[in-house]
Amino acid sequence: MWYHGPMEALVLEQKDRLRIRDIEIAETLGPNDVRIALRSVGVCGSDVHYFTHGGIGPFVVREPMILGHEASGVVVETGTDVKTLKPGDRVCMEPGVPNPHGRATRLGIYNLDPDVSFWATPPVHGVTRPTVVHPESFTFKLPDNVSFAAGAMVEPLAVGMHAATKAGIAPGDVAAVIGAGTIGLVTIMAALAGGCSRVVAIDIKDPKLKIAAGLGAVTTVNSGRTDPATVVHELTDGWGVDIVFEASGAPDALNAALPLIRPGGTLVAIGMPVEPVSFDVVGAQAREVRMETIFRYAHVYPRALALMGAGAIDLDPLVTDRYSFDKSVDAYEYAVSPRPESIKVQIEMPG
Repeated sequence: MWYHGPMEALVLEQKDRLRIRDIEIAETLGPNDVRIALRSVGVCGSDVHYFTHGGIGPFVVREPMILGHEASGVVVETGTDVKTLKPGDRVCMEPGVPNPHGRATRLGIYNLDPDVSFWATPPVHGVTRPTVVHPESFTFKLPDNVSFAAGAMVEPLAVGMHAATKAGIAPGDVAAVIGAGTIGLVTIMAALAGGCSRVVAIDIKDPKLKIAAGLGAVTTVNSGRTDPATVVHELTDGWGVDIVFEASGAPDALNAALPLIRPGGTLVAIGMPVEPVSFDVVGAQAREVRMETIFRYAHVYPRALALMGAGAIDLDPLVTDRYSFDKSVDAYEYAVSPRPESIKVQIEMPG
């Protein structure tokens, strides 16, 4: 079934210019698709970057684009061949849909598919709007105990869980996470759920470290006042942590991570520096540090939702700022320079 017509949405007209207005949308509900009424949409750092800079690397906003890719909602219509979902189901959606016939997809690394269609990545529209059509296979039912707000947080959690998986955590490992923003905090959650006995959270903002301290077996370090290596080596009898997750994207963070890692340990690069950075290869070689990089995630949503449904991960406390849809522009203007205690800004959709 076709939908073609105006839809009120949050539209990035150009750099530094956002408006709520009607925009023409044409979508087909295919036999394996569902139509979803949006309920919660997160404001991600990439959305904010498009707002303030008009692009990210090769992805440049050349035409008006709807923002938003972290989302949850309610199924309102299903295609003729949909089997696992029905109208009324509460769901969250994986925003990137790969080419099912592409080589990366066939290799099981569909997050690296160069043909992926990812919400709010030019020229693909995002979902700060009333409804969206999405494939059944990338739409996931929320457990009864998971709110719409938490459902929209599964997308960033999937990044942390993918990092934890790539790290190869063994039960009892000690990890450090550099950066206690949204991605750093969900990485702490994923590391603890994955078997780490303790995580050292490192940041320069005390309000974020306070939130990190409430997540479980977490030791916090304000690196503006205390040398993280000193804390790590006191905690590990001079050995170092098994894994460091770099979640800040700060230019010097990868090199700062090396003194924290035990011989034969692992460094996982999550944060993305804006510019190329220098890296002490010899320092890493001297410890035979294994290095992993991640880009988004692949087939993580079911495991994330299983942990949330079991009560092992609670994302609701990370949603610190909520705006109604009619205040969406305010939400983005706030997200450009949020308070230190802010973690995730979300927009609550009408209905």
